[in-house]
Amino acid sequence: MSDPSLALQGAIVARLKGSPPLVALIADRVFDEVKAGAAFPYLTIGDGQVIGDDDECSETSEVTFQIHAWSRSPADTGYPKIKSILSAVRTAMRVPLTLDGFDLLSQEFTQTQFLREPDGGLTRHAVIEFRFIIVHP
Repeated sequence: MSDPSLALQGAIVARLKGSPPLVALIADRVFDEVKAGAAFPYLTIGDGQVIGDDDECSETSEVTFQIHAWSRSPADTGYPKIKSILSAVRTAMRVPLTLDGFDLLSQEFTQTQFLREPDGGLTRHAVIEFRFIIVHP
């Protein structure tokens, strides 16, 4: 069984980097690995989980996928900035993705969390999570 999470990650990153409203907020700063000195605000690919749900007729996976948003500095205006970024992420993700080598049965937003980092209030952090049902070829 192949793991659909790599195809899913590629489709998500392409969608986010191709969203004009999101690009207006973060440019093309969508990272798997953040380089030292990266400018804020940005998105990072977060944790995920793949759960197999195979039966006699098909090979299916339920995949959860997190995207983290980060902002820092007075110019980023704290939570309003991070909430604007996540609103743009959610809007970009409303249209179903196309996956190379897999069929997407469903795609849904599941939750958002807003967090303060322990750096004296400089950094705002939020996590948005999506759930996908994917059929293997």
